[in-house]
Amino acid sequence: MEQATGTASGPGTAKRSPLEVEVLRQAARLLLAEDADLPPERELDALTLQLRGHLELAIPVVEDLAERFPEEDVPRACAHSAVMAARVRLSRPPGRALASKVAYAQRLARSVSALCDHYENLTSVQPAVIAPDTAAFLRLANHCLTCPTCQTRDEETGANANLPCPVAAQLYGAYRQAVRWPAPAGSGRRLP
Repeated sequence: MEQATGTASGPGTAKRSPLEVEVLRQAARLLLAEDADLPPERELDALTLQLRGHLELAIPVVEDLAERFPEEDVPRACAHSAVMAARVRLSRPPGRALASKVAYAQRLARSVSALCDHYENLTSVQPAVIAPDTAAFLRLANHCLTCPTCQTRDEETGANANLPCPVAAQLYGAYRQAVRWPAPAGSGRRLP
């Protein structure tokens, strides 16, 4: 009996196989194409599960690719933002009404499409460094999208509860510092 093995790239890590981008895009097109027909509710539920599976597969692959780029790199920052948005969409449940289910599935399809774009971009580009203030803002945004404290909602209104988060406050301070004192001209930083 043969056993499937992965090629190790380090202790305890397996090399990921590339995404089948066209398969993922085809599922997303079923809901995003201009001439797309609304599928029956059972098919919509099945398609939603398929899109969730595609996201769960694509998120770690795109994230791993992005990690290979320098921290201040534009494609890395954009890919991380798309990954965070996809995680937020996966964490929220669909509504009960058919229109809510359709809107939820379309949001998942947009995330699948975006991750496919980032996968293709990350496998074909050279690193480009972004400005320090932009990098600081992206670190703040990525934190706020995944932090349970920052994402806490008021039970009555559903609005953000604006709970104090020391990490967000520290990242905001770093962002404000980067905006006030940008890198001097000729410091080797390239803008997007």
